[in-house]
Amino acid sequence: MAATDVSLWVPLASGALGIVGALAGAGITQRATRKREDRRWVRERELDRIRHEQDRLVRQRERRAALYVDLAEYTQNEQSMLAAATDEYSSRPVEVPDLQHPDRLAARVMLYASPQVGESWAALVRAIDRDRWEWTEGDVNHNGHQQWLDSDNSAVGELDKAINEMQSVLRAAVDEDR
Repeated sequence: MAATDVSLWVPLASGALGIVGALAGAGITQRATRKREDRRWVRERELDRIRHEQDRLVRQRERRAALYVDLAEYTQNEQSMLAAATDEYSSRPVEVPDLQHPDRLAARVMLYASPQVGESWAALVRAIDRDRWEWTEGDVNHNGHQQWLDSDNSAVGELDKAINEMQSVLRAAVDEDR
């Protein structure tokens, strides 16, 4: 009987070891797969974060570039108006074109521009206000049908300096953003 008992336990033990081995193998495989999937998920999440950050920087750069173009256009227009306002023989009327309002530009400057551009913009707006006051209330020259400001007027000099400074700062800011 002892030989029969031994021969019956051998297949049972062998079968149990096979089942335990299969379950352990499946568990180890499942654990390894879960770890691999967790690492892949972390990598994908990091890549998504990097892509999102790059997209955000591209959008910010585009907004800043659009702002700098608007500021350059506004500044160029002020320079043309100043040239017409100081030329007693100019046939060009001195009028404000339909550009963005300085306050709207100032809001965008606060959001997107570098501090140097912000300071230069504020100086330009102050100089424009002073020049406009000089044009309406100050020492304006008149001839038969034309009025002009003397080019040595301090408001004209201040505005000319502010325009040149703004153009210089914008060129430097565009070069930095490249």
